[in-house]
Amino acid sequence: MKRTQIYLSREQEMALKAMALTSGKRQSVLIREAVDLLLARSGANAQSWKVALGKTKGIWKDDGDAEQRLRAIRDEFDR
Repeated sequence: MKRTQIYLSREQEMALKAMALTSGKRQSVLIREAVDLLLARSGANAQSWKVALGKTKGIWKDDGDAEQRLRAIRDEFDR
Protein backbone atom coordinates (compact mmCIF):
# COMPACT_ATOMS: atom_id res chain seq x y z
CA MET A 1 0.00 0.00 0.00
CA LYS A 2 1.06 3.54 -0.71
CA ARG A 3 0.06 6.23 1.79
CA THR A 4 -1.64 9.30 0.34
CA GLN A 5 -3.50 12.34 1.59
CA ILE A 6 -6.81 13.69 0.30
CA TYR A 7 -8.99 16.70 1.03
CA LEU A 8 -12.69 16.20 1.68
CA SER A 9 -15.46 18.72 2.06
CA ARG A 10 -17.09 18.86 5.48
CA GLU A 11 -20.14 17.09 4.06
CA GLN A 12 -18.00 14.31 2.57
CA GLU A 13 -16.14 13.89 5.84
CA MET A 14 -19.33 13.59 7.87
CA ALA A 15 -20.96 11.18 5.40
CA LEU A 16 -17.82 9.04 5.29
CA LYS A 17 -17.64 8.90 9.08
CA ALA A 18 -21.31 7.90 9.28
CA MET A 19 -20.82 5.23 6.62
CA ALA A 20 -17.78 3.86 8.47
CA LEU A 21 -19.73 3.67 11.73
CA THR A 22 -22.74 1.94 10.20
CA SER A 23 -20.75 -0.45 8.03
CA GLY A 24 -18.08 -1.29 10.59
CA LYS A 25 -15.39 -0.57 7.98
CA ARG A 26 -12.52 1.88 8.35
CA GLN A 27 -12.74 5.12 6.39
CA SER A 28 -9.58 4.16 4.48
CA VAL A 29 -11.23 0.92 3.33
CA LEU A 30 -14.30 2.81 2.12
CA ILE A 31 -12.12 5.29 0.24
CA ARG A 32 -10.17 2.48 -1.46
CA GLU A 33 -13.46 0.79 -2.41
CA ALA A 34 -14.73 4.06 -3.89
CA VAL A 35 -11.51 4.50 -5.90
CA ASP A 36 -11.77 0.91 -7.16
CA LEU A 37 -15.36 1.54 -8.29
CA LEU A 38 -14.39 4.73 -10.10
CA LEU A 39 -11.46 3.05 -11.84
CA ALA A 40 -13.57 0.06 -12.87
CA ARG A 41 -16.32 2.33 -14.22
CA SER A 42 -13.85 4.40 -16.25
CA GLY A 43 -11.97 1.36 -17.53
CA ALA A 44 -8.72 2.69 -16.09
CA ASN A 45 -6.03 0.29 -15.02
CA ALA A 46 -2.34 0.31 -14.14
CA GLN A 47 -1.37 0.42 -17.83
CA SER A 48 -3.76 3.25 -18.83
CA TRP A 49 -1.04 5.89 -18.52
CA LYS A 50 0.99 4.07 -21.18
CA VAL A 51 -1.95 4.12 -23.58
CA ALA A 52 -2.56 7.83 -22.91
CA LEU A 53 1.12 8.61 -23.42
CA GLY A 54 1.17 6.66 -26.67
CA LYS A 55 -1.76 8.71 -27.99
CA THR A 56 0.26 11.90 -27.57
CA LYS A 57 2.96 10.73 -29.97
CA GLY A 58 3.38 13.24 -32.78
CA ILE A 59 0.82 15.80 -31.63
CA TRP A 60 3.31 18.65 -32.05
CA LYS A 61 4.96 17.47 -35.26
CA ASP A 62 3.36 20.23 -37.39
CA ASP A 63 3.60 22.92 -34.71
CA GLY A 64 6.30 25.44 -35.57
CA ASP A 65 6.15 26.90 -32.05
CA ALA A 66 6.52 23.58 -30.24
CA GLU A 67 10.14 24.15 -29.22
CA GLN A 68 9.35 27.58 -27.77
CA ARG A 69 6.27 26.22 -25.98
CA LEU A 70 8.29 23.35 -24.49
CA ARG A 71 10.99 25.75 -23.32
CA ALA A 72 8.34 27.88 -21.58
CA ILE A 73 6.96 24.78 -19.83
CA ARG A 74 10.43 23.78 -18.65
CA ASP A 75 11.09 27.32 -17.42
CA GLU A 76 8.00 27.04 -15.21
CA PHE A 77 9.52 24.00 -13.48
CA ASP A 78 12.81 25.83 -12.87
CA ARG A 79 11.18 28.47 -10.67
